[in-house]
Amino acid sequence: MRTRTTVPLALAILMPALPLAAATSTLDDLVRLVRDAVQQQQSDGDMARALRRLSLKARMDDRTAEELESLAPGPESIAELEELREVSRDKPLPKALPDFPSPPVPSAAELHDVLYEASRKALTYTAGLPDFICTETARRYERLNGGWMLKDTLTLQLTYFEYRETYKLTAQDGRKTSLSYEDVSGAWSKGEFGSMLLDVFSPVSKAVFKWSNWTTLRHRPAYVLSFRIDAGNSTYRLRVVPQRNPVTSTVVGEHGLAYIDRETKEVLRMDSECDSIPGSFPLRGATRALDYGPVEVGGRSFLLPLHAKVEMMVRYGGLQVRNEMEFSDYRKFTGESEITFGDSVDEKPAPAEKK
Repeated sequence: MRTRTTVPLALAILMPALPLAAATSTLDDLVRLVRDAVQQQQSDGDMARALRRLSLKARMDDRTAEELESLAPGPESIAELEELREVSRDKPLPKALPDFPSPPVPSAAELHDVLYEASRKALTYTAGLPDFICTETARRYERLNGGWMLKDTLTLQLTYFEYRETYKLTAQDGRKTSLSYEDVSGAWSKGEFGSMLLDVFSPVSKAVFKWSNWTTLRHRPAYVLSFRIDAGNSTYRLRVVPQRNPVTSTVVGEHGLAYIDRETKEVLRMDSECDSIPGSFPLRGATRALDYGPVEVGGRSFLLPLHAKVEMMVRYGGLQVRNEMEFSDYRKFTGESEITFGDSVDEKPAPAEKK
């Protein structure tokens, strides 16, 4: 008799938890959950646990992700929102997207002034940077007929001195290495500290900008402008270095979005996808994204890269690669600046020719 009474009781306790573990929700459900949690002043951990139980029926669009991440109370809930965004990427968008309060659509005159000021700041961006040193953590993933798998994690010392970036690989998967950044097999990228801004905003590129939408990015209201650059005007070069074949490269077109701070007119994010790739080139696609934010260096605040992401799709075989980079531990560069792995001291780079 005891067995007959305890089994139904156990089922009665466990059954309510099952829908929570596999709850499928609409984007409107998700927005309501986050807004309610913020209103109730839920902790970062509590919101993260609630988000972890959700599965979205449709894809989370960029605007919804940006607005909700700006509402989120901390890094755990932001990470869960990013995970929801990633796993829903291949699903279709809903017929109607969630509604967020927005200012009026800017006039043509306002957009002209915004673009002029953003371009001016982008083209003089590197000239205003201090000499600094920071740590770059690059997590490299691969996907082949399945989900993304972490291949390795690289730790680099990145030095910015006299308008030149110098990369020094210090560790691979937490183990010290003598290999150079370029010698490690797999995908790698450079130039996060201004080259993307120059690629898009340089007059040579003749980028065509159009109004897209308003958004809130890391608590900052921002203009979002779409852009397109024809391959004939582009400076964006893809490069493949095979192990036993000659290096091959090509200049490609580019389209994407520029996020511009409403108040400061500084670029907060660049998100782009290349196009016009020749059919004979080993890659069939590539995307890149870069987030900027305020960072203190030597007692002053500068707008510097926080995160970057590069994805590349191999033309044959279905292989995709993704590098996610984080930049941290910014500090003023001196001849005695220490690297973050081991106990060696970096020597001052030779002065670069100014261009």
